[in-house]
Amino acid sequence: MLKIDRRKFLAVATALIPSFLLSKAHATGSFAMAKNTSHNPGMFLAKSASIKVGQSRAYAGKDMSGRTIEVIISREKSGLVALDGTCTHKGCLVSLEKRQLVCPCHGSIFQASDGAVVMGPNGAPKNSISPLHRFKVVEESGNIFLQ
Repeated sequence: MLKIDRRKFLAVATALIPSFLLSKAHATGSFAMAKNTSHNPGMFLAKSASIKVGQSRAYAGKDMSGRTIEVIISREKSGLVALDGTCTHKGCLVSLEKRQLVCPCHGSIFQASDGAVVMGPNGAPKNSISPLHRFKVVEESGNIFLQ
């Protein structure tokens, strides 16, 4: 049986084929494609003013296989952070609870500010799973774009 590293697959799929991500409401927002221009900074996620320092928002869309994916955007004093909202343990989508991301499947907890592991699955140590994958995010002309 072919074994595929889900994290690498998602990174490649979102980097190479962002046009396949479709708009789908979830949590506080959804993906929408940026207007196709000569200078397209990436996939439009939100207006900059909608996320204040110390806040996080979840945005969802579909990957090319039709699977729901989630991106968590947090604004820190140092700038914006974009995280893959897929738990690195078994691939469940995490829920945003204040400033933490909680996996509903086995209780893993991640920091919304940087994706670091706070607690592994079922109370396991931090080093038992990987932190959440970070995406490149750009803020331009009052908008937030995922690259």
